[in-house]
Amino acid sequence: MFHRTRRPQAATLTAAALASTLALTACADGEMAEDTASSTQVTAAEDAPQGQADDRIGVQRKTFEVNETDPVVSDKTDGERVEDPAMELSYKWQGTSYAPAGGSVVVVAITNESDAPLPEDTLTPKLRYNANSTSNPDMKDAKFQPVAEEAGVDIVGLDRPLGPGATVNAKYPFDVTTGNLWDAEFTIGNVTFKGNLNN
Repeated sequence: MFHRTRRPQAATLTAAALASTLALTACADGEMAEDTASSTQVTAAEDAPQGQADDRIGVQRKTFEVNETDPVVSDKTDGERVEDPAMELSYKWQGTSYAPAGGSVVVVAITNESDAPLPEDTLTPKLRYNANSTSNPDMKDAKFQPVAEEAGVDIVGLDRPLGPGATVNAKYPFDVTTGNLWDAEFTIGNVTFKGNLNN
């Protein structure tokens, strides 16, 4: 009797061990398949010929397009939006103020209208001012001060890429006093704001 009851128990244990082994093998095969798929996606993202890798595996970000054209001159210094003719950007004049370390700070709101991030080094500002009179103008270039600590501001321009649809009030310090900006031109991207910029 004992032999008969023990044999079925041994057979049951053997069957259970075999089922466990098969289940573990199936799990290991599934994990290997997932690892292989992940590796393939990462490789596809890294090997893509253009664009930047997105945080999501295998997804590409668009590249911000920069074209060159003659600047558009605008007298809209009342905060009205002005579109850049060569890039998917728009600007709003925010005004000028005294720089803590001397000179003046131009503030302009930049909006990224593109589906791609705007690289932080895309825009180079330029400021010119009339150092003489209306009847005998003498336009001079103000020196741009790109180091925030030296200019006495927190951040100069963009310190990181500007995301799609985002807006930032960018500060650009120059070595000219605001009183000299009664007849001036500030160029950013392909837009030049012209007129009395002492506001």
